[in-house]
Amino acid sequence: MELTRLFQNLIGNAVKYRAPGRRPRIEIGSYKKEGDWLIAVKDNGIGIAPEDRHRAFAIFQRLVARDAYEGTGIGLAVCKKIVEQHGGRIWIEPNQGEGTTFAFSIPAALADNRTNPFVID
Repeated sequence: MELTRLFQNLIGNAVKYRAPGRRPRIEIGSYKKEGDWLIAVKDNGIGIAPEDRHRAFAIFQRLVARDAYEGTGIGLAVCKKIVEQHGGRIWIEPNQGEGTTFAFSIPAALADNRTNPFVID
C-alpha cells in the first residue's frame, strides 16, 4: 500500500507540475546497486530550483505560489516517510535543463523477499 502511495505522489506531482504548453513526459527506471534498488521518477515539468531542493521534503513546504497550483505541501513529506520506513532514502537529482528527477533507494534484501517487488497491485 505504501509503495503504491509513493508512486502515486511522485507521478501525480509530475502531472500536476507540468510545464505550460509542453506535453508531459514521465520516465521511471530502476537498477540494483551495492545492495540497494535505486528507482527514479523523471519528468519534464517546471522543475525545482536548486536553492529549494533542501526544503522539498519538509511537511507543509510549498515551492510554488498557492494560486498557481493546488496542494497542501505534504505529498513529498509523505514520500520521504514511506521510503525511510522501508530503510531507504529519497533525494532530488540535479537536472540538466527542464524537469525534476526524484530518486530513492530501497534495500535489496527487503525488496528481494517479494516475488516482484515493484509491481503495484
